[in-house]
Amino acid sequence: MKKIYLSLLISHFCFAQTINFSEALKQSLGNSKDLKKQELNIQISKEDTNSITASNYGVLSLNSNISRTNHAGYVFMGKLSSREATFKDFGFSQMNEGINTTPKDLNYPGDRTAINNFVSYDLPLFTGFKLENYKDISKLQEKANEILYNLDKKNLEFEVLKAYNGAVLSKDYLKTMKNAQKNIEFIHNSALEFHKNGLVTKIDVNEAKVYMLNVNSKLVEAENNFNLSLAYLKFLTSNELISDVEGIQNIYFDFENEEELYKKALEKRDEVSLQKISIDANNKNIDIQKSSYYPQVFTHLEYGVNDNRFTSDQDKDYYMALLGISLIIFDGSRNALVEKAKLEELKSKLDYEKLKDGIKLELEKAMLNYKAKQAILKEKIEAKELANEVLNQAKLQYKNRLISMTTLINQETNYEKSQTMLLEAIYENSLALANLNLVLGKNIKTGEEK
Repeated sequence: MKKIYLSLLISHFCFAQTINFSEALKQSLGNSKDLKKQELNIQISKEDTNSITASNYGVLSLNSNISRTNHAGYVFMGKLSSREATFKDFGFSQMNEGINTTPKDLNYPGDRTAINNFVSYDLPLFTGFKLENYKDISKLQEKANEILYNLDKKNLEFEVLKAYNGAVLSKDYLKTMKNAQKNIEFIHNSALEFHKNGLVTKIDVNEAKVYMLNVNSKLVEAENNFNLSLAYLKFLTSNELISDVEGIQNIYFDFENEEELYKKALEKRDEVSLQKISIDANNKNIDIQKSSYYPQVFTHLEYGVNDNRFTSDQDKDYYMALLGISLIIFDGSRNALVEKAKLEELKSKLDYEKLKDGIKLELEKAMLNYKAKQAILKEKIEAKELANEVLNQAKLQYKNRLISMTTLINQETNYEKSQTMLLEAIYENSLALANLNLVLGKNIKTGEEK
């Protein structure tokens, strides 16, 4: 059993991976089931376009209708179709019985099998531009699905960065707790020595031990948070071998004035492109509804054989060529459908204007948030440096018995808090940058991709 456990442990360490953001992003994008699903949607929309295109070439079909009946009309038509009708079938054998005689052979024929084998070809010649507009809408749907794919990709990139930096934050906090544990162990051991030499009371030793126990519990919590962060990163990347992460990932780009950023956001945002597609699609739908005002022209071509058995006898064959024209003279619903389509187009235009206003607000909020996070980060860096100086001074003062253990522990607590707040500020700053990048409609590019 020990050998098996040791083997598994060695295997774990051999295959454990420390991953950087670039690799995490690459694996997440490559293994995302949502993106693969969206790729299928793109293929489906392309097949819809192919289906509409194929409609322009008509439908060629091979048909075989087999029936058996004693229905007088069908039997008589079957004989006519196979060119087998005789005067007897009309009832001429009863001509001497008078003009009001019911012809028995015509009205009460025997059962007959009718077999009609034929090839038909149906082709729409003119549909009032309906097929053309449907094809244009299908093309727009293709483009929309491609844009949705990229939008999902950008959102996933942001989620990966958030998860990765969250793991880095958990890792750095774990390091902070380990350092705090070492520091308090040193303080506790020093207090024990001082107590042995009669320099401090037992209260100092107990205060240090209480704080040490609290730090130990925080360390357990930090380890759990780090493992939870790695678990989510494993889920996003579909990589169960991840055991550690590298440094924090920030998105760097040139900051222009807000007006220029807004213009670029309108150019880059996928939501804007989708809304423009919606307007175009609604415009095409108006033309589709107007198609009923045009004549519909179609043709039907047919060649086949009729008989009471399967045959290729040319004496039994026939052909039919049909050219059909249909024009609706009055349909009260047409105007309503056209007006409804126009109103839908107006709605999509209003949505477009609302979207532009929303993006402007998003950008303003993202910029304000980024500036605030930058200012906070600067303050937290300075606060951590000062807290470190104060702690070092406090350690020296306690060693010289100038301050109490309570004061020293308070300074240790302040330093620990300042480290934690700095880590959170670094994390929040990275998210503010990534969010601003997302608001501007940009994909996340790693250093390797630039």
